[in-house]
Amino acid sequence: MMKINVKSQTTSGFTLIEVLVALLIVALGMLGNAMLQLQGMRNSNDAYLRSQISMIASEIADKVRANRECQDEYASTSKFFGNVYTVGTSSGTSVPTCTYTAALGSAGMDNERNCIIALIENSLPPATTVQLVKTEITPDKSGGKSISSKTVKLFNLIINWTDRGGEAHDIKYSFDPGACVNRDACACT
Repeated sequence: MMKINVKSQTTSGFTLIEVLVALLIVALGMLGNAMLQLQGMRNSNDAYLRSQISMIASEIADKVRANRECQDEYASTSKFFGNVYTVGTSSGTSVPTCTYTAALGSAGMDNERNCIIALIENSLPPATTVQLVKTEITPDKSGGKSISSKTVKLFNLIINWTDRGGEAHDIKYSFDPGACVNRDACACT
């Protein structure tokens, strides 16, 4: 009988299927990393916008507190922010000029409005709405003792915006500007 020598050949390296599976795993990993980066950027932008809104709210509250005699003017529906103000719709094509002065009372109110509009227009995205609402709280005297008989004015700053993902958000910031210095006649003159 004759012997036949059959040599088995072994291949070294990767098959096409192994390479495709490895590429699929790498592609899924890179896609996951890209989605993680995108979500991180979205969250970072949202956090930045929220910090801007917090600083704007503090700035507006400080302006109202500094000009207590005219605090009702800030929430007026005729000239100031008692009505809803929408970012990107300021009169004309440019943002009003703001000049920081020490003028208080009615002499400085137009400039105060311009400063607040400039701050809002330069800091918030278009179509963001801002409104300052004043409510007066009278102490409840029906339950016995009342701490004070003076009506307290509470201001609510309401800011509504839409993030890049199309989700609507709102922040309500409440503050008490304090009573006027001249308690008998709180007049903006």
